[in-house]
Amino acid sequence: MGQGRIKNNYFTVPDRRPPKSKDNGEIEDILGKYGAKFPFLHTADICGARIQLRTNSRHVSDYWILNWYPSHNQNPDGMIYVVDGIEGYEPHLFYDLEKRRILIVNSEYYGAVKSAGALGLAGVIFAERGGYPIHGACLGIDKNGTTEGVVIIAPTGTGKTSQLHELLYNVPGTKVHSDDYVFVFFEDGIIARATENWLYIRSDVAEQHPTFINLFHDMEMENVVEQKDLCPQIGDDSGQRKHGPCYSETLYGNKVCVFDEGADRCYWAYGNSRVMFDRARFPMLMKGKDGSLYEAPKGRKNVIDEVPLKYIFLLTRDDHTPPVSRLDTKEAVAVLKEGKYTVRPGAGPPEKWGKIGYEPFFDPYPPELNAQRQEEFYTRLFDSGVSCYLLNTGSYKRMDIPVHRTHMYIRHILEI
Repeated sequence: MGQGRIKNNYFTVPDRRPPKSKDNGEIEDILGKYGAKFPFLHTADICGARIQLRTNSRHVSDYWILNWYPSHNQNPDGMIYVVDGIEGYEPHLFYDLEKRRILIVNSEYYGAVKSAGALGLAGVIFAERGGYPIHGACLGIDKNGTTEGVVIIAPTGTGKTSQLHELLYNVPGTKVHSDDYVFVFFEDGIIARATENWLYIRSDVAEQHPTFINLFHDMEMENVVEQKDLCPQIGDDSGQRKHGPCYSETLYGNKVCVFDEGADRCYWAYGNSRVMFDRARFPMLMKGKDGSLYEAPKGRKNVIDEVPLKYIFLLTRDDHTPPVSRLDTKEAVAVLKEGKYTVRPGAGPPEKWGKIGYEPFFDPYPPELNAQRQEEFYTRLFDSGVSCYLLNTGSYKRMDIPVHRTHMYIRHILEI
């Protein structure tokens, strides 16, 4: 769509992942209609898989360069085309797994390029190389002089990014790894490898953690709301679309809208607004020599790209699951295989918010999910000694479970 009022904020249409389907000749048809040399060509190194982007979108090109490590070998393992401005096509993703190529037409939304595009294609490549995907955030914790990997798997809106930040912010010695996706390899132990260089994170983390408001200011943003009258939290008079929770709170007088306070943007008005974030700038809480507390960036020394995996935390948000439970292999695999969740902002269109959805292994990225392979992987993972816990971030017995309570459960489990 184009640049917003804020110079580093770009609006896309659509502003979520488009539908996807197997190629039936559409890829060649679209490339033929485009019929020109692509102005932007980049090859990324994703855990050793070389994924090449060819696009006519400067926005997609700029985000791609920040998002991935560049490959020094330009001979790709897989190809992604992102082509905008093609008549006769609605926004769509087409995939051809035999030729290891994906084409996204008439959509500059980077979330599709990154997830179902680059990471989905990398998963196809690693299926032949012994790598396994996990849709989850990952960090390293310092225990007895070694670093242990912790992965948080959670449907959108259940607190994955919040819990990642709580640990990185509050616990000394924690290392930044990933916030969305890792590949696991069984070699010299169980190794989780980071996929991204900079992170494409949800900007609404700034609502629970205001320290991000200033950190986001000069970073590349996508679909961040700039005007109150365009806030997607505002419903309609017919009642067909309900007010979102943030706008409802302002109507009840429980909070003040940031636009009414003079802000030129709101990072949490829309669940699918994003920021491209440098991992080295994750904040942490420090204590000075005089005893005062202050915030400081993690820095590159606290950024890691691989870590031995020891713990997996599954998050849910409902009103009936106990706050914390230890799961054995069979129980953990059953939860993952079912993939049951409540659709929340950022995970689907407004008309589906609050409804129950199912996403096996909580991973919507693979073009075609190999459920049997994933089930065998997780069974092997937990049988090999990786511990699994289920935490509810919603409510239990009519009592809300706040962010800090879940954080303390995790810290006690990790003994940090």
